[in-house]
Amino acid sequence: MKKFYGFLIGSFLLATIFCVFGQGIAYFLSEHFVPIWPVYYLTGLTILGFLLYLLNAFLIFRSFKKQDTAYKYLEPIGALLFITAFCASIWSLFVTAMWWG
Repeated sequence: MKKFYGFLIGSFLLATIFCVFGQGIAYFLSEHFVPIWPVYYLTGLTILGFLLYLLNAFLIFRSFKKQDTAYKYLEPIGALLFITAFCASIWSLFVTAMWWG
């Protein structure tokens, strides 16, 4: 059970970091790794953030479907996920759209 919560919270935090701080990460990757336009890195980070949020939503939905009583903190985590994921995804989509022009 600790592994499940650790993976859930870790991927949730990673997705939030990718979506909120994607622009800074894109500049860093462009300067220190393959020197391509940062907009490509930003697009990749945005898509990766969305996929991690979808993975979290799928894992929470699957745990609710099992009706397992061992996972008693899934309701607050689910509510936090959907509120934070919506705001961070809208922000990330807005920033990526502005970069693409």
